[in-house]
Amino acid sequence: MTRQYLFLAITFLFLGGCAQQIVSKTVLYDDWKPRLVNQKTWHVEGKLAFISPDERQSANLNWQQRENNNDLVLTSFIGTRILQLKQTSKMAELEFDDKKYFDTDAARLLKRLTGFTLPVNNAGSWLKGTIDDQSLVVDQLGRAKQVLWFDNNGKKWQIDYSSYIQSEGYWLPTKLTLKHQQIKIKIQLYDWRFN
Repeated sequence: MTRQYLFLAITFLFLGGCAQQIVSKTVLYDDWKPRLVNQKTWHVEGKLAFISPDERQSANLNWQQRENNNDLVLTSFIGTRILQLKQTSKMAELEFDDKKYFDTDAARLLKRLTGFTLPVNNAGSWLKGTIDDQSLVVDQLGRAKQVLWFDNNGKKWQIDYSSYIQSEGYWLPTKLTLKHQQIKIKIQLYDWRFN
């Protein structure tokens, strides 16, 4: 009888140990910011809320970059694909309402077909918080807090970074807000990956 209790106790301890969540905190690179600037291959998932005087929309986002190629997929909260925007250095393709549309400018294509304004042409720098501009305000750890930035189409954006996570040796934004005139875009990022 004692053996059975001992066996059960050991089994429960083993299973309890297996059930513990393993949190791996990476060591921060001393030169994390230049490394992050040069990181051209990344994948991030999160949520996006688009707020204008006329409407409010929200979606899940899945955004990948491989060198100069971007792939942004927005889905509803039940998993239905809203759109997919693929971008290369020369061409943009938007799949929307079961049709494909093409343009040389991804942001212009997105705005024209959906009415959605988002500076997708320079996503790597503002999404990672690595914009280098005179207006950049950083915190005590060198992370972007706020920047006034002009996209490729000359639109002025105020970008506020309110939260970061340390992952894969970098400080990575998890909450940011973009504002252009009366448009506000809130983005929450929760799964950064690099290759």
